Amino acid sequence: MTESESHQLEDLCRAARTHRLYGEEHSTLHPDIWTALRNSPLPRAALPSYCGGLEWDVPQIVDAVHALSMADPSLGWAAAIHAPAGAFIARLETETALLVCATSDGLPPLIAGSSAPVGSAEVTGGHVRLCGTWPLVTSAPEMTVAALAAPDPQDGKPRWWFVPRSAVRVEDDWDAVGLRGSASCSVTCETLVPAGHSVRLTEPARLDLPLYRFPLYGLMSACIAAVTRAIADRAIASFRELTHTTQPRHAHATLAHLAPVQAAYALAVTRLDAAARLADTAVAAAWTGALRGPVPDAERAQLRAACAHLSQTAATVCQDLFEVAGSAGVHRANLMESCWRDTAVASRHALVAARGRQLAGAQLLTGTAAGDL
Repeated sequence: MTESESHQLEDLCRAARTHRLYGEEHSTLHPDIWTALRNSPLPRAALPSYCGGLEWDVPQIVDAVHALSMADPSLGWAAAIHAPAGAFIARLETETALLVCATSDGLPPLIAGSSAPVGSAEVTGGHVRLCGTWPLVTSAPEMTVAALAAPDPQDGKPRWWFVPRSAVRVEDDWDAVGLRGSASCSVTCETLVPAGHSVRLTEPARLDLPLYRFPLYGLMSACIAAVTRAIADRAIASFRELTHTTQPRHAHATLAHLAPVQAAYALAVTRLDAAARLADTAVAAAWTGALRGPVPDAERAQLRAACAHLSQTAATVCQDLFEVAGSAGVHRANLMESCWRDTAVASRHALVAARGRQLAGAQLLTGTAAGDL
């Protein structure tokens, strides 16, 4: 990451902190934040260089997502989706990639999508007719390209089709408990897509570089885990501040001096630290493997398991601290309740929830890796 790119991210973080409440109230980020995100390095982080991409190292991508999430979890969530999406493009033919990435303003594409293979793809000449409604498409109103999953008409296995924003209709249906600013709306389309404008994410990238040898689902999981980690970091900081300023009724000292509160805080800090260190170790091991060649299935499984564990631990930490804070934690000013809500939503993403853990466990127990590990 260059000094200029680092400054851009710092500026984006400052702006996000200023406008955080806008997302809570409007179910989308502030217009200035969307513009800043689009102009930031994040949409280009994993994009191939011939499409204007930066091809960052995986640890850099994960660290950047964590930093943005500390400023505003909804912004971090958007970054966690858009940054890895650049690696999708590395699975396309070069000429096709350039067509998919072309934008009217000359900026790199903002790629969003849905992994639920709920649409249909019917072959029509050299195209497919893609139809359906896909839920939970983060940044749907602001994206320039939608990557939508549907069963491949040839073998029925999931395939992702790249559809321009102009060909989809965004439903204004994002009104969730947490990550409210992420604008994770449903999208609908019925359009013809060139057959070559699609990828299967379980297949190797066409570019033999460490970034693209790194397991793609592992990269996405690591970014999501980075968001949940940041939310829990925010919860711990907010809880600490709250304990020094709140004195419960019938108590003779602030919360910080009560034994049960002290024990709960120590447990939360150590739980999160241990889970974060495990995830960092797994990311580093997989990245080291990618620098050498294909990442072994065992390291892929350990990565997915560690990311799922971090996300679940972060959710538990936020829940536990919110409970210990009592009535003092319900006020929006101290962030405790928003951390509880945000991590409850983030930890439900399929990549880090039960499905992610099951895939990792299947490999660790039986030595049989699923295709989307």
